[in-house]
Amino acid sequence: MKKSRLFSALAPLCLALSCMTFSVSSCIDLDPSYPWDEKLPLPKPDDPTPDKPDNPGDNPGSGDEIPTVDETLEIPQLVFPAPANTGFQRVAYFPSYRSPAASAIGDATLNALTVACYAFAPIGSNYTVTLEQPERAKTLIQRCHAKGLKVVLSFNGTSATFKSMVSTRASRKIFIDSVMKLVDTYGFDGVDNDWEYPSAGDASAQGNMYLMKELSNKCHHPSVGKRRTAAITPGKYAGNVRNGILDEVFDCVDWFNVMCYDDYSTSSEGVNHASYELLTNSYNYWVGTRKLDKSKYVGGIPCYGRPSGITQTGTALGYASILSQGGSPDSDTAVVKSSSYENGTVSYTILYNGRQMVRSKVRFLLDKKAGGYMFWEAGQDTNDERSLIRTAKAVV
Repeated sequence: MKKSRLFSALAPLCLALSCMTFSVSSCIDLDPSYPWDEKLPLPKPDDPTPDKPDNPGDNPGSGDEIPTVDETLEIPQLVFPAPANTGFQRVAYFPSYRSPAASAIGDATLNALTVACYAFAPIGSNYTVTLEQPERAKTLIQRCHAKGLKVVLSFNGTSATFKSMVSTRASRKIFIDSVMKLVDTYGFDGVDNDWEYPSAGDASAQGNMYLMKELSNKCHHPSVGKRRTAAITPGKYAGNVRNGILDEVFDCVDWFNVMCYDDYSTSSEGVNHASYELLTNSYNYWVGTRKLDKSKYVGGIPCYGRPSGITQTGTALGYASILSQGGSPDSDTAVVKSSSYENGTVSYTILYNGRQMVRSKVRFLLDKKAGGYMFWEAGQDTNDERSLIRTAKAVV
């Protein structure tokens, strides 16, 4: 009798619950226009903050909120480090003093690259930067974006101005705001630091590290998602220059464009300023000794040559100019003249990187699973099958 009376009392409640189970829509007012059965798209690799539906668990303290950067700190914290470089980058610099039009830089050259560095936006005495030849920058960006290339803005200037700029938080902010304004105005895909060079012999190494952290926080913020690179010395010579790149800077960059060239001699003959050994020794220093992640090492290759044992003033020549005087694309030496040296009346031997050297360097970087290669600069290359940039791409 007790069980029967209990069942009788609970029966209406069970029936109500059963109705609710099979008729939720009658109890909840759903938006009929929302595609409830549609799966959310997977985020693309470049989407730093993919959209997601509201979740009751997405509240402060859940670990999903975006950190904030305290820009009042004189010693900045790295809140947004660089993402992993998962590709093998094919980079070339495009200086503002050369035309990026199709008549000067062919489509085949752009197709061989993944990233173009537009050089330069020099820093002024007031710590702001000015874009050189803005119309050429627009042309390069338009052409590259049409082909899926990224274009980063390279800034440079006198070392004295850089040292003054990085010395305080306020001056660094003026500089960074100026750089990012150009990035936003013209549609650049990132920023490249071409300060040559911060030094461990004074406060500039630490100041550069502060600057790099603050730029990383700007560029790598999930709402911005820009590239962040820097050009650095090959590290062959011990001293304040190579030590001026502090280890703390490593996490601030997507990769380093390592300038493995200009190691010339004015007193000894036969020294190639961009030898194969310079590249391999440079890689061993930065990756082996300094423990830089190998994916952040992008090895530099020149599109120009230098003599050895004589002055460097007026004697360097672009790769295309060397070939125009009879140099071979598959050699690394040639006898040339320059109108800027002895009025073009004296011949001398120039040393450069031909196609065989370029292939060897690219294979080395691929074998080491490095971050890629970089050329200075595209305007010195040929616009045909002898091109060094196209030769490198063929190896990849």
